[in-house]
Amino acid sequence: MTSKNRPGISGVTFRGAAAADVPRMTELIAAAALPAVFITEFLDGFVVAERGGEVIACGGVEHYGACAVIRSVVVDPSARGLGVGVEIAGMLMDRARAAAAQDIYLFTAEAQDFWSRLGFVDVTFEEWKEPARACWQYQFLSPNREMLPDVHPMWRSAAP
Repeated sequence: MTSKNRPGISGVTFRGAAAADVPRMTELIAAAALPAVFITEFLDGFVVAERGGEVIACGGVEHYGACAVIRSVVVDPSARGLGVGVEIAGMLMDRARAAAAQDIYLFTAEAQDFWSRLGFVDVTFEEWKEPARACWQYQFLSPNREMLPDVHPMWRSAAP
């Protein structure tokens, strides 16, 4: 993916993540109290937003058959409210569609309203289709639901 400036988000460039971005992505993800793991393993699915040469946001998508799982969408506090998160979410959904995903899943604890505005709805763990259950997040969260009661599994169709 090539870098692009998006209309309406002045000075912000979006691009596919690179290995050199991993330390900053790890910092952003950990600061948001999300698991900063398996970034390198799924780096091809990550995108970043830059402003002034600094990574200010990131997010990733993992593919499992006809399913995709969005993960680790984080925007630095200095860039919140600009639409960067919405742009990254849209890019990840576009990537899911390009990989022929029919269903898109995610987990969230604090951004349920954000994802609801993008068409995601609450689902149960049991409603996740089998291919998506191979996701490391599902593998960890499913048997540990009582430990993390504020985590919401969500779904939407990949159709625009």
